[in-house]
Amino acid sequence: MAVVPLLTVLVLAATVALVLGVLRRSPPSREASVHAARRHARLAATAAVALGATAALLVAVREVGNSAPGGLGVTGLLVPIVFGVAHTVVLAAGELTWPRPQGEVRRARLVHRGLLDAAPRWLVRTAAVATALAVAVLAVGALMADETGRAVTHGSTAGGDLSWSTASPFPGLFYGRPAAIGLLTLAAVTLAALWVVANRPAVATEDERIETALRRASAHRVLRAAVAATLVAIGGLLLVGGMAMSNVGALPLPGWAGALPGLLTMLAGLVVLCLRAPGVPADSPTVPAR
Repeated sequence: MAVVPLLTVLVLAATVALVLGVLRRSPPSREASVHAARRHARLAATAAVALGATAALLVAVREVGNSAPGGLGVTGLLVPIVFGVAHTVVLAAGELTWPRPQGEVRRARLVHRGLLDAAPRWLVRTAAVATALAVAVLAVGALMADETGRAVTHGSTAGGDLSWSTASPFPGLFYGRPAAIGLLTLAAVTLAALWVVANRPAVATEDERIETALRRASAHRVLRAAVAATLVAIGGLLLVGGMAMSNVGALPLPGWAGALPGLLTMLAGLVVLCLRAPGVPADSPTVPAR
């Protein structure tokens, strides 16, 4: 099955990110509330990877979207998008079930938090770039595709007479419409999850740095998978689109060169997916590891 290698790479990248997070754990905390919060975050992150991979596997096995010639490409697009949506929904559920403070709470903080206040700035900028790239690829693909919505046709007079060449697949409406619907769904659940992160109860701790770091790590996990899924999906469209444009002579480049921007975009998505969330600073005194 053509989409299995893509799914395998996505799952491996998510697993690498999860393992790095486990191996590079922050020092243990003497505060029970912080310990409970960190344990809950790890469980939610593990469940998000597992259920996201399961949902993507179901899409691949059942070949969702493969109902017409060229439909297997739609399935390939949906694999990373469905992974991102399921992953984000599970993380949002984890934030909604965040452990409530137990015992005596000495103080309460009334802090207004914006939707993106806790998110790492570089990840917000990457999300903006990925969104702009998605809009550009889908718009240009829809304008340049032929009436089938999955091929591009280009005329050339190189031999003296006008000749036409057609190449497929190409990111026209046939591929662009399901990609746009999927990415809009991913954007909606990502914004909802970020809202939950911003508004969930604060962890009962005397160290404000720890509360900030925990919320920042949650926002990082939400944005990380959403940005990665967007880059992988759009990178796939950019890859096949660049190859098709090169093959019909619309780009003065060999096929591999036309595909290179898309390949690099997909690689960037996998790199983002592997980046671990920010760690929690050690409190003082630190409980020795056993």
